Amino acid sequence: MGKKLADLEYTNRLYKKAPFLYAQVKPTPLKEPKLLHLNTDLFERMELDPSLKDAPSFLRFLNGDLDFEGLFFGASFYSGHQFGHYVPRLGDGRAITLAEVKNHLGEHFELQLKGSGLTPFSRMGDGKAVVRSSIREYLASAHLKALGIPSTEALAVITGADDVYREEIEKSAIVLRVAESFLRFGHFQYYAHTGQKEELKELVEFAISHYFREYHDHPNRYVLFYQEVVKRTAKLFANWQAVGFCHGVLNTDNMSLLGLTLDYGPYGFIDHFDQDHVCNHSDHEGRYSLGNQPGIGMWNLERLGEALADFINEEDRKRTLETYPPLFLYEYRRVLLEKCGLYKMHLDDEDLLRGMLNMLVTSQIDYTQFFRALSRYEKGSLSLTGFDNPEIKEWLSRYDQRLVIEEEEESSRHEKMLGRNPKFILRNYIAQMAIEDATMMPVVYQVLTNPFAEWEDFHEWSKPAPVKYKNLSVSCSS
Repeated sequence: MGKKLADLEYTNRLYKKAPFLYAQVKPTPLKEPKLLHLNTDLFERMELDPSLKDAPSFLRFLNGDLDFEGLFFGASFYSGHQFGHYVPRLGDGRAITLAEVKNHLGEHFELQLKGSGLTPFSRMGDGKAVVRSSIREYLASAHLKALGIPSTEALAVITGADDVYREEIEKSAIVLRVAESFLRFGHFQYYAHTGQKEELKELVEFAISHYFREYHDHPNRYVLFYQEVVKRTAKLFANWQAVGFCHGVLNTDNMSLLGLTLDYGPYGFIDHFDQDHVCNHSDHEGRYSLGNQPGIGMWNLERLGEALADFINEEDRKRTLETYPPLFLYEYRRVLLEKCGLYKMHLDDEDLLRGMLNMLVTSQIDYTQFFRALSRYEKGSLSLTGFDNPEIKEWLSRYDQRLVIEEEEESSRHEKMLGRNPKFILRNYIAQMAIEDATMMPVVYQVLTNPFAEWEDFHEWSKPAPVKYKNLSVSCSS
């Protein structure tokens, strides 16, 4: 039997340890709220009572319109480098943390309402969110998790009757997003740059003792902590690159301490492989292009290291940061090889992968469809279903030679690759369909959270955007 909202175990560990991190603020509920979609998997992991799904009290909870013991309602302070420029005071401008809860397995869930109104950090904004961006975040967080990429999650998305002005008048929405922690690089930067040394130490010690527990009592715990953040970030970025995911706004305040995909704004999945692809139409210089992402990850980690200078000397920070490139390259290479059904190491693998990526650039074929077709490739045929050009045939001849080394049954290779290479990715036009027609949400969500299945009825969604949805422009506005 699940628990009622008031009966959940509210631990609120960070708030109890570091109340200075938060400014108290009450949400601004939406008018005439309606539930657009509920993440039933997360609902069950949080061990909520099934009867809540249709209860008015649950909708009020999602709307920030319910208060009881255990909720603390806080927007947190942080700073960060935005497009390379340091901004000393940012903070949760449209997000309000409700509480942290724990289930019987000991898993912690920090609950945050995004789009719930003004906070002390809203600056010139209104603190609200629109249906468009809320649905995009809700779908993307669930989709990346289904792809095996670490991400924040979202429990539900609701909409209201309020009008919100962005480029035009749009309907309001709130996402209740969830993570083990929403701690960002920017939290540490804020307390380091403002000289609040005691608060910074409290934050660092809390992070190590709760999220990097294996190092808690180690005499060199600060260095080990930083090393682990570098490792998680390198692996996250490698997995983004391998699946063709472009975040769009990799400011340091959008970087998760735990190596999670955080803050879904103008993200996008590539159609064809293009290192210069920019998914954010506000990124005029291409700082956050697909090809620049790995280097930006390292740059952001360096900024975090600077914020930890009171705990880690310059030599140890430099040595730790230098592990990022080989960690990233190892993981990126490993994932790409697995996408090709290759598990044994070979000296020529680097050339094989480089040749494949060059071929994908020059042929301009769909990135996701290529790997899905490769998952069914018959060794020696030099033919991929749906693709036929000399560049592909030339690369496949090299691939044939490499497959000999694997000594694996073709059926086994196909099965593994079909479970590694998704048929469906969250192309912008698929999200747009759900945005334009709320009745599409359940089936879009189902397909995107099971992206390796065939879903023959929705085969068209595995293809690049139809003419109606070509060249959708995506912005940061939400």
